[in-house]
Amino acid sequence: MNMRKNICMLGCAILGVLAACSTESVSRPPDPALVAAADASVVTESEPVPERLQRLFAGELRILNENNMTRETIANEQGRLWYCQGVYNEDQPGKPAILVFLHGIGERGSENLANIRLAVPEIVKQIKASGQKVILLAPQCPADQLWSTRHRGGAEAKLTEKPRPALGMVPILIQRKIKDFDADPDRVYITGLSLGGYGSWDLMERYGTGLFAAGVTCSGGGDPSQAKKMKDLPIWIFHGEADQTLPVMLSRRMYAALKEAGSNVVFYREYPGVPHDCWTRTYQNPEVWKWLFSQKRGVKSDVRPAQDEVVNVTQEEFDAGW
Repeated sequence: MNMRKNICMLGCAILGVLAACSTESVSRPPDPALVAAADASVVTESEPVPERLQRLFAGELRILNENNMTRETIANEQGRLWYCQGVYNEDQPGKPAILVFLHGIGERGSENLANIRLAVPEIVKQIKASGQKVILLAPQCPADQLWSTRHRGGAEAKLTEKPRPALGMVPILIQRKIKDFDADPDRVYITGLSLGGYGSWDLMERYGTGLFAAGVTCSGGGDPSQAKKMKDLPIWIFHGEADQTLPVMLSRRMYAALKEAGSNVVFYREYPGVPHDCWTRTYQNPEVWKWLFSQKRGVKSDVRPAQDEVVNVTQEEFDAGW
């Protein structure tokens, strides 16, 4: 493939092509293995926060209470996953959508609180403002694990044969909540920041439209060789141009690979001069949530992101990963 050509990130020309193309994807029935694992799982309330940790996580406890979230655990023979859950706009008609948020590397643990420290208050605010009936799931990665293979220095995260244990429980959690809440299986969304961006890519690469309706990634990276699996999945990618933690080329490469694979439903927004934290401005943008919640498997959405800047990617840059 010739990557020397300029790749227009959400420029006018691409938007014109996109407007003429169908974004419909074919919904698939749920993975029987996921359904079986979900049916065999046990969901319980998490253990109360020990008194010695209550002061340490006072801010997170306040977020939990102010946003009417619960701390829960799902477990089966494959493992255990801690997560926080919130259900919003319950008075709205129809089945609820499911939104999964994956946190970054600094929020790992087992107390089931740090996972809502960043971004979650803003996400809840935007969900409420959208008027959408949504179940928000914020799982926590254990301190001795990562959501996905993670490399610094510009290398992409190669998709492993099996997901990391904690990440492998996330689709099971989703399937369980679809059953427990009679949620809409065609409106399952995923988003994540930094390490959680890697985890989001990992799950989208594995399941594509078989599980998800759309995804939003912030400051993460994936495996470009898996792009064909996701070409029908609406994805909006965000990254700061001045990111020194995870270089911007990680997202540029995923966008370029998806376009090369034939995707007409991938979008990219790059923030000039912005470092690693691109998620604050992303999650504060109502346009992002309007786009995300308009996506449904098998149905074309007329909601389009606004025009963005042009970013040029050469073959040398693509190969180097920077």
